[in-house]
This record gives sequence, C-alpha cells and structure tokens, in this order.
Amino acid sequence: MTDEARFVRRNRVHEPRAIAVAAVAGVAAIVADASPTGSTITDALVLFATVGAVTWASASAAWWAVALAAGVGAAVALQPIVALVGALAFAVGLYVGLRRENSSEVRAVIGGVATNVLLYSELDVAFGVSAVVGVATAVALGVSGRWRRPSRRRRVAMRVLVGVGGVVVLALIGVGLSAASVRSELSNGAANARAGIDLLSTGDYLGAADRFDDAAQGFARGDDRLNGPIALPARLVPGVAQNVGAVATLSSSGADALAEAAAALRAVDPAALAITDSRIDVAAVRDVEAPLMRVAAVVDDLDATISEVRSPWLLGRLVDELDELDARLDDERPRLDNAIDTVALAPQLLGGDGERRYLVLFTSPSEASGLGGYVGNYAVVTFDDGRIEVGEFGRRSELEQVVRQQGASCAECPPEFLEFYGASGFTSGPDGGVAPRGWSNITMPAHFPYVAETAEVLFPQSGGAPIDGVFVMDPYVVEALMTYTGPIELGELGVTVRPRDAAQFILVDQYVEAFGDNSVERESNDERIDALDTLGREVIVRLLSGALPEPPDLVDDLAPLVAERRLLFWTNDANEQELFDRLGLLGAMPALDPVDGGFSVSVTNIGASKIDAFLERRVEVRIDDVDGERVLIDDVELTNTAPEAGLPAYVIGNAVGLPSGTSRLLVTFYGPSQLRSLTRDGEPVGIAVGTEAGWSTYQRVVDLAPGETARYEVRFELPASDDVPAEARPITFEQPLAAR
Repeated sequence: MTDEARFVRRNRVHEPRAIAVAAVAGVAAIVADASPTGSTITDALVLFATVGAVTWASASAAWWAVALAAGVGAAVALQPIVALVGALAFAVGLYVGLRRENSSEVRAVIGGVATNVLLYSELDVAFGVSAVVGVATAVALGVSGRWRRPSRRRRVAMRVLVGVGGVVVLALIGVGLSAASVRSELSNGAANARAGIDLLSTGDYLGAADRFDDAAQGFARGDDRLNGPIALPARLVPGVAQNVGAVATLSSSGADALAEAAAALRAVDPAALAITDSRIDVAAVRDVEAPLMRVAAVVDDLDATISEVRSPWLLGRLVDELDELDARLDDERPRLDNAIDTVALAPQLLGGDGERRYLVLFTSPSEASGLGGYVGNYAVVTFDDGRIEVGEFGRRSELEQVVRQQGASCAECPPEFLEFYGASGFTSGPDGGVAPRGWSNITMPAHFPYVAETAEVLFPQSGGAPIDGVFVMDPYVVEALMTYTGPIELGELGVTVRPRDAAQFILVDQYVEAFGDNSVERESNDERIDALDTLGREVIVRLLSGALPEPPDLVDDLAPLVAERRLLFWTNDANEQELFDRLGLLGAMPALDPVDGGFSVSVTNIGASKIDAFLERRVEVRIDDVDGERVLIDDVELTNTAPEAGLPAYVIGNAVGLPSGTSRLLVTFYGPSQLRSLTRDGEPVGIAVGTEAGWSTYQRVVDLAPGETARYEVRFELPASDDVPAEARPITFEQPLAAR
C-alpha cells in the first residue's frame, strides 16, 4: 500500500456528510446574521461560502486544530451563551482526539461551530482585532484540513485558493484606490451635517438646508464610489466586505436622510418669522416645528445606522471614523433639541395662547450689584397673539415712590431670598413689609430666579399690572441692540448717542454730560434722567417697529452677552424656565460639583456711587493637596482704578463720608460649606455666613481707595474621593462687571 493510500485511509472523509454539515453551518451563519454583511444576496452568499468551506475542510483537519479553533472562539467571545457553545465544542474536540477516533463528521461539526462562534467573537481591546483572530484561525483550520485531503482534492483546493487569492488582491487594490476619496467625501459630508445643525440652533434654516444638501451630496458621492466597479471585488472578500458594506450602508442612508432634512427646511419661510408692524406671525412660528422634528428624526436615523453597521470585523481606522461621527452627532443633538423646544414654546411666549406681559429691567454695573448692577429704568412689553406693544416706561424711583406711599409685602417672595436679603429692604419696612429701597436692592442676589420671582411679587404692588416674566439687560446689551436702531438723539442733554458709544455713555458719560467735572457736589439732574428714559424707550420702540435683524444675526450678536449673564430672561412657566436654563438665559447659579466644589465672587456697591465702572477683578481657582487633603484655593484681586478727582461726585463720590474716589463694596464669596480660611493680604478677616441657591456665602465689607488693591485668598476643604478626575473642574460663574 502506498503512502498516499495509507494517508487517505487514516483520514477517510465521508464527503456527502461533510458537505451536508458545511451547508448547515453556512445556513446557520446567514440565519444568525453574525456580521452586518447579510443585508444583500451577495453578502449572504459570501458568508455561506466562507463558513461552508472552512467547515468542509475541518472534516479532515487534525483533531487538535478543530478543538483549538473552538477554544479560541470561546476565549474571545463576549456573549456568555456563545462562549459556552464554543467551550462545549472545544471539549468535544478534546474527547474525540484523546480517544483517537477518526470521526470526520464530528470534526466538521466542531469546525462549523467554531467558525460561527468566531463570527460572534469580539475582543474587548480594539475593533479589528477580533477580525484578525477570526480570519487567522479560520485560515489555519482550512489549511490544516486541505493538507490532510487526498492529493487530487488538494490540487483542486489549491486552485480554489489561488483563485480566491486573486480576488482578494484585486479587492485590496480596488479598496485602496477608492479609500482616500471615499473617506474625504464622508468626512466633508459629516462636517457639513454638523455645520447644518449649528446653523439650525441660530435660526438660519435656509443656511442649514444648504449645508445638509452639501452633506447629502458628499455621502452620495462616497456611496457611488463604493458601489463602483473598482470596489466591487471587495464585496466577495470576508473581512474586507464588512468594512466596505458598513461604509456603503452609512453613505447611502446618510445621503437619503440629509437630502430629506434639507427639503424639509426649505419649506420654512424666514420672512414670515420677522417682526412686521410690531407683530410676529405666530402661525408661521408653529409651522417651523415639523421641519425641525424631521431633522431630529434624520439625526436619530444616522445614529441608528452607525450602531447597526458596527461589527468586530471592522478595522480600527473605520471604527475611529464611525466613533467620531457618532460622538459629533451626540454633541450636536442637544443644540437641535434646544432649537425644537424653542420653536415649540415660542407661540405661547408670543401670546399665542393668551396675553403675556414682561417686565424689562435695565441695570448698570457702574453701580455694581450681585446680579450685575442696580436697576435704573424699567419697561413693560406686552405680547398678544404675536402683536407687540410697549406699555409704561419709567424709573426705578417711581416704583419706590408707590411702595413708600402705599406699602408692599414680600411674604410671597422666595424664602431663602428673604432669609438672606430680607433686611436689605424686603422685610425691614413698616410692619415687616417692603421698605422703599427694596427696588434698589432687588438685584443683590447672583441667582436671577430669586430676583425675577421677587419682581413678580412686588411689581403689581408698585403701580404695575401682574407680569408673566422678567428680562434683565445691561448697557452692553443696549449697545448691541443699537447697532440695529442706529444713533439716537437725546435732546434733553443735547447729545447724539452712537451705537459704538452706548455702553460708555450709560456707564459714565451721561453723568459727565449732566454734571461736568464737579467732584464735590452730588446733585440730581432731571434732564439726565429724562434723557436715559428717552434712550431706553427709543431703542425698544425702534426694535419692535422692524429694526431687528434676521434671527441668525440676532443670536450671533447676543449669544456672548447671554454667556456673560448680561441678558437674562425668566418666566413663571416651569417648562419655559427649563428651556431658558439650557440656553443660559435663566441666570440660575449652577449646582456645586460634589467632588471639586466651585467658586465665585460678587461685589455690591454700598457707597451710593457709580464708581464701579473703574473696578477691576482677577480670580484664579485651583485645587491642591494640602497636608494630605484636597483643598480648593481661590485667589481674588479687586482693584479700584478710579481717580481722586476730575469726574462728577455722582460717579466717584459716595454717601458714606469717604474721600472722593473711594469705593465701598460688600464682597460675597460663593463656595462649599467647608470654609478652611479666608484672608486679606495674608491676614484672617471676619465674615458673615449665609446661603444662596445651594451655595454657601461669605460676606465682608471693603473700602478701596483710588488705586488700591484688595488681595484675598479663600480656601475650602473638599471631600475625599476615590474617583477624582485627572483634571479638576470646580464649577465657576462670573458676575458681569462694567469692565469686560
């Protein structure tokens, strides 16, 4: 008997049974859909042929090879059931091998199970590793089985391998030629999609539609290249096919979805959303919600597609691209949600469900207060089914005069506000009511909801009608709005205020125009007060008469001022408050970080001057290890740059008998409750302790002579934590000052 005959006899294979087992294993792989390539007939055939070929070869493979393949699959499987199946196949392989049984059908079954298990396997290290392990194991199993077949079948197998190898080479060449251009198209498409969402958040619907169209075209070009003749051979190669299929699926879905989003947005008419004759079309605003919802659905579909095409077969670079796109979509989705919620709530804010009245408080940080500055003027704006009217416009002193004559109660004001600020005019009036100076001190809290809720209680008792919300804006907001209204002539003072000079005029120049350089007498001036009234009223009237720009321009101009807490908005509707909080408009103090704490400092002018236009502030916040404990250390410098003379006493004088140019401030430090120390220039100082909006407060009074700097160091103990982030991130927020 020849060596060939003895070899065949020792490794006899029942071919019909081996082929049957191979067919069953291939069908099982398709039914289980272990990889994302089962989405087309070609993909299914590739998967069937690959699994079937390895299973057929396993019928004559060495017992240790099939057992090892099953063991490898079990070792790299993340799913417990899959790992258990692989482990059982491994045990059966060992049993067959140790008993020296030549059962080709059993080896084929083990090989088929091992191949299917490898399709499910996924090492928890990096995408693509599982594919390498799976392919390497399957190739080793196939080669082992091929060399144990009779020579005639080995020759046939070799021809098949050569043919398959040629297809693989062609596939790799095709993929290599198209990969760079496809990646470029998809990257540009993703960038345009993100830019479109950015534009949506500013209300630029047509600009967003253009970007979505560009994104759709980029994805479509990528899809065309992946389905072209150059990349077609890649669809026949397991491993490569999964990567090409994933990108093709994403490209096709992205192109269709983004084109649909662009079409939806083009249905929006921006002109219908503009203010015309002091009116906004509420119905047109409502019509915007449906297109935005469609865009949100598109983003969700893209996110779902990214999840669907994921597979352990995907190579690292492709996974990185998918991860980046997925992360960017996640980052942009909150902005899209904000845009949708804004459009959904806008009709009721515009009086579409009934009249809404808003109190506008004009503040000036030249006389600093915790929220930013003291209130100077006020206005009432009414919205009724989109129709906008400016009601009364007056001075803070007028509200205080009504309180002085008729009295007022703050019993319905926020309890914590009363506990901390009640003695500042809110519970110190007759019979525990509001003192006339209550409206002067209403902006002492840094937490704007306290200010707005108190204004809602007091305004109807101060000569006004009930209100539904409160705006706050400082001189820099007025300056930004005047870029739309143009210069405003103030006949009372004989000056014209230009947009670029508006903030400086409100902060300092109005007093110079009224009083000259008189730094001795603190005189009143009705003409100056009337001029300021004229300025505020004229700005609002011109804006509501059609001077406002398109929403995207308005958002771009005002967003920095919202971030600086110079423009704030509160209403008495909980859903609206939640939206404003997300948009940064609510002006609520953020929550302290439970691990890293937080810090802020505010100043309140208690010298009755406008000297804070010359106040400079520097704050440095850090976390250090002090004696084995985590300590939040805050360095604060406050500098008074005001001159001793040369400006009106109304600006650099004071009502407490201090030398001209001296600033008297109530300084409030905000932080955690575990205060370790508070020093000025290295010396401990006394403080008054309180709470505000979940923060502990530490207050003291400081007098700053012209050119003087107060240097404070505040230390807080932080809780010990095993989960301390590598980079400490204490929560901070800033009081808006006159100096930007």
